[in-house]
This record gives sequence, structure tokens and C-alpha cells, in this order.
Amino acid sequence: MAEAFVGKVAELWRYPVQSMRGEALPAAQIGDTGIFGDRAYGVVDPDSGAVVSSAQGRRQWRGIVTLGARYREAPAADGAPAPIEILLPDGTALAGERPDIDVLLTAALGQSAHLADKAAENPRSAYDHSPLHLLTTASLRELTGRHPKGQFASARFRPNVLIDTDGQTGFLEQGWVERRLRIGDVEIAVNDHCKRCVMTTLPQGDLPMDPGILHTVTVQNRTRAGVYAAVVRAGRIRVGDPVHLVD
Repeated sequence: MAEAFVGKVAELWRYPVQSMRGEALPAAQIGDTGIFGDRAYGVVDPDSGAVVSSAQGRRQWRGIVTLGARYREAPAADGAPAPIEILLPDGTALAGERPDIDVLLTAALGQSAHLADKAAENPRSAYDHSPLHLLTTASLRELTGRHPKGQFASARFRPNVLIDTDGQTGFLEQGWVERRLRIGDVEIAVNDHCKRCVMTTLPQGDLPMDPGILHTVTVQNRTRAGVYAAVVRAGRIRVGDPVHLVD
């Protein structure tokens, strides 16, 4: 089967808690459900019982993007929950197993909140869409060219894999939908476009509020930036691994 080199892995990201900021990884083990431990936890709205998202359009939950999460131990392949820390904007780290963690999250978010192991408490909401989310530097460069004052950092878009396409511009990954990629030991099937929401505009970390981010994505590429993918063959990927189209 002919293969075409399209770039290399520039960044790997895991997000222990859905919609919170994640942690950069030098390497990641990929299973059928994506990076081990990715979005294993979520913040549940006790009133609705649903895992909340900054993309829901309800302003009261948008502050969740200012919080971060990281694992204190490596997640296991069997999906067993691993201990995490929640990082507040002031740098305070809160152990996820604290008996008062819901009280502290409620104070931080200004809304009644419950930290949940999604697989145990809400198994149907394990992913936002598909196990893996990919984005290219080509897309970020294209968007920056259209809105030069905008900070089109990968953190705004929350990919699992950022692919360096060696100076190219344009929305390259859009052409990968319904095709397969090989990254390290892993083979994935790109299955859909990623449509963006207000989360990309929100202040988070060092990134300021910027409505121009979503406006630019909407005007230039019909709200699309990045693609989703399913795992065909599990394995391990590392920063620097080459990325090939395999069909």
C-alpha cells in the first residue's frame, strides 16, 4: 500500500477532565478509546445529571476552561480511574479525591458542580465526539494569516495530536476525512470534521478573550478546524513521530 508523508507529531495532549485544560505529553499509549485517561472525568451539573461543557452555550459553565487537570499517576489500560489534580487559575492544586472537591469546584465555577468518573457514572458521555482529535499547524498558520492579531494557539482548540506540516498553510486535514493515517505504531481512520464553538474565544491561561478567533474560523472554513478520528490499530505514539496517509 502506498504511503504519503504529511508531517510529524508536534504536540500530544491529554485532557483528564472534559472541557478543562490538559497536559502535554512526550508520548502516549493509544487504545480503542483514544489516549489512555483522556476525558475520563467530567464535571456534572447536579440539576440535569449531564456532564457539562463550555460549548453548551450556557454562560455559567464557561469558566470551566480556566481550570486545568493533570494525572498524579499514569492511567491504566483497563480504564480504571487514576488520581488527578484540578488546577485553579491562581495555581492552587486540588486533589480530585478530596471529600470536599465538589464544594471547592462549586466555589471556583460559581455553580453547583460534581466531579465524576465518566465511565462509572455516565458511560454514554465518554467522548465529545470521537476518541481522537487532530489539528495541523497548516490550519493554525492559515487562520493566523487571516486574523494576524489573534493568538491561534493549539490550546484554544484542544487537539490530542498537533501535526507539524512543515510550513504549509491551508486546511490540509479536511482532505483526510474518510482516509487513514499511520502515526508511530498506531493507525487511525479520520471520520469527520471538527466544528468549533465559543470555547475557542474564551480567555484561558495566557490567552485573552478574542471573538475574532471563532469569526475567522467561521468565515474562512465554515466553523471547521481539525478533524476527528477512530482508532483502527492501537499502539504508542511519540512527539516527533512521522505521520503518513496510508490510503
